[in-house]
Amino acid sequence: MSISIKSRKYFREHITLIQKIFRICSFVFIGIVLFIILQKIFLPKRYPYNTSYDAGKLNYLYNEERNSIDVIICGTSHSGRGILPMEMYEKYGIKSYNISSSAQPIEATYYSIQEVLRTQNPKVIVIDVSSLYFNMQDYVEYQWKYVIDEMCIGKNKIQLISEYLKKCKNNNETMITCLLPLLNYHTRWKELSKQDFNIITDNFHYGKGGLIVSTLQESISIADMNSITNELIENTQKIVYEYNKGDLVEFHEENKLYNSDLAQTNIEWLLKIKDLCNENQIQLLTVKVPTMYGPQWYSSAWTLEKYNKITELCQRYDIMYYDLLYDTDIGINNKKDSQDGGMHLNLYGAQKISANLGKYLIDHYDLSQEHNDQWDKDLISYEKVRKVALLELEQDLVTYINMLTNEYKDNVIFITASDEMSQGLNETDIDALRRLGLQIDYFTAFRCSYIAVIEDGKVKYEALSNRPLNYSGICQNSGKKYELYSSGWWTGSGTSIKLDGSEYAVNCRGLNIVVYDDKRELVLDSVGFDTYTEYHTPVRNNGTINWLKEEFERYIMEVEDR
Repeated sequence: MSISIKSRKYFREHITLIQKIFRICSFVFIGIVLFIILQKIFLPKRYPYNTSYDAGKLNYLYNEERNSIDVIICGTSHSGRGILPMEMYEKYGIKSYNISSSAQPIEATYYSIQEVLRTQNPKVIVIDVSSLYFNMQDYVEYQWKYVIDEMCIGKNKIQLISEYLKKCKNNNETMITCLLPLLNYHTRWKELSKQDFNIITDNFHYGKGGLIVSTLQESISIADMNSITNELIENTQKIVYEYNKGDLVEFHEENKLYNSDLAQTNIEWLLKIKDLCNENQIQLLTVKVPTMYGPQWYSSAWTLEKYNKITELCQRYDIMYYDLLYDTDIGINNKKDSQDGGMHLNLYGAQKISANLGKYLIDHYDLSQEHNDQWDKDLISYEKVRKVALLELEQDLVTYINMLTNEYKDNVIFITASDEMSQGLNETDIDALRRLGLQIDYFTAFRCSYIAVIEDGKVKYEALSNRPLNYSGICQNSGKKYELYSSGWWTGSGTSIKLDGSEYAVNCRGLNIVVYDDKRELVLDSVGFDTYTEYHTPVRNNGTINWLKEEFERYIMEVEDR
């Protein structure tokens, strides 16, 4: 009897111990899960929520089928926006992935390639050489974090963090805070938005890391950029004229305004990348995506002087180099192909670069050109975003109106006038507007107010007056209210296109147009054409266009094609 009681007591004690261990393990497990969830919430959502970051793409690569990528594209935002994998896939069947990020340090490029090799066996690594000109004083925290935050915990991440901590010493970060970003980003709680709680990552990034940019700002010409560079090179003397007690004193000092020398540490990292590629039987191709800007303002302006230095370096170390500005003619148009005055290319420029580079890759490397179902599916998503981006980039009025007629007539199109909108219209312009369904006699519209609404391919309202016009209505599918206003020159000039209470008109002289996708409930474009003048200069707000494109892109990724 006593043995039985002891046995039961022993059994109860062990059961109690097991229960305690189970509770502790459960508590620890729940704690870890909550920590991971909180970390995903607080980690900045860089893509597609804000493409200006040019980051957040590495985590999508982890989901790609193992050993399915033939070409990996690395480097800075120049290649991130200038080389579009889906353009090369559509034209040549090349399966590439772009893991470039804004001002990516070459050390981050090296460890990113190491990380890629965990799941992929590429045949070619393409690196934009911009980062070879980065100096230690150029490094700032976010440029490293764009890569570190996206990388899975492991040897490569730890080694990259070590390099980061050595280079960026003016912060209080440690290995632990970098490995567990919640410790750094917990202060974001005040700025959390709806997007931060969307912690389920899409399986695939439809653009394979390439960023479509739909803004436009004219750049400097290549000839002018190099002419300025030559002047800077020749100006090697610092001269100071100083008045001292009434006497003029002149000081001279050797001081270079322009330096195209490469940092030795960057060369050493490039050679490490070369060795890494050789060890894994991968072809290394260095390239340079065009950047055309005043070299006195922008250190990454790709001048002939820098081209010569890089060419010499690559020849010395037997590294393939293909310059997409000086070794080939892709037909760069400095008036259309840049998003921000020459620092980065927009979709127009990127399409030219991608077509040229794709042909070069096919001609020089043994790459598979077979299509597969997943990439074809992603291409459909890419085409949707590209189509809207091309609308947002269009500069010619007739071409724009024809796009609305042929591709966007089933959306809601709002047109209003400000100041004077008829003086510069010619027969070709009016014929295009007639094909859209508009009937007003534009030859009687001098300095008048004007409003038109086209919905589902039909003109719902059109009016012209020498006094201000107001019109409001409800969109058929979304039920959103719109309010339109137009005032011609006679009554002070001005216009407004409000949708659901938000203003979308650019309010410029001439015709103001807003295109609204009533089914998706998204504004696709907002533009004004100065139709008072012969050339109909287009006016867009680049900040607004960036936001509209990002909203559309997010919808395609997270809702429509998820």
